[in-house]
Amino acid sequence: MNSIFKYLRSKLHVLLFILLEIFCITMIVRFNVYHSSYFFSHTRQLTEKVHEVNSSAFDYFGLYAKNQALSNENIELRKKLKTNFVVESKKVFEVNDSIFKQRYRYFPAQVITNSTNKQNNFITLNRGKTSGIRIGMGVFSPEGIIGTIIEVSENYSIAASVLNTNMFRIVPKITELNYTKGTILWNGKDPNYLTLENINKYESLKKGYHIVTSPYSKDFPENIPIGIVESIEVPQNEPFFKVKVRTAVNFGKIQTAYIVIDLFKDEIEHLENEIDKKFKALNQE
Repeated sequence: MNSIFKYLRSKLHVLLFILLEIFCITMIVRFNVYHSSYFFSHTRQLTEKVHEVNSSAFDYFGLYAKNQALSNENIELRKKLKTNFVVESKKVFEVNDSIFKQRYRYFPAQVITNSTNKQNNFITLNRGKTSGIRIGMGVFSPEGIIGTIIEVSENYSIAASVLNTNMFRIVPKITELNYTKGTILWNGKDPNYLTLENINKYESLKKGYHIVTSPYSKDFPENIPIGIVESIEVPQNEPFFKVKVRTAVNFGKIQTAYIVIDLFKDEIEHLENEIDKKFKALNQE
């Protein structure tokens, strides 16, 4: 403490000069209209800049919480979509007597790792068995579909990305034509484009048409975006179009995902397996 006082005594003249300068500037600003206006206009701008920087800093550190809130809000909104329910008739002869029965449930997840530069790309998510995640569940982002779960641990899961030449393909719906046809897959080249195969060249497909999930998918609800038709070629001596589809998702920037479970999937697959068993038994007789 004594050393501080000694230092202040040694700088007493400097401190006195600074105090007098501050006093003089204050008097000039206070009793002169021009100087007062100039001073307050510039200090206001400085204050606004400081508040802007503070606001940006707080917004940045609050991004995670905002993302979580948006994810939860999106799930609540998606639960109310018509495609999330099936209509179940309650009386045999009264068609209008029906209720909506929930078909899909969603789990928000954060992307831990994601690749786009390989022939077979995968996405790691921070949801696992403890959250009820199982192999075969579909995964999509707010922009569109991104993959299907192929491995699950207690707290994490791995999805085969749409950008996977061996482990992902899906039969889509063409919105403008309102029918399900063809197969969407990736050719292993540009992560911004997919290929739509098996579309007969006599179909009225056009550039700009929207490709979405179909109502027959067991992994995804209907009408989740896949992409938009970018170009159509008509190869000679071939029955199908060569269709290039721009992906709805920027796979290099995925951060938030939703894992979807079809609540009727097990029941449907059980029935299909029973039919297969019956046909095999008939063929063996």
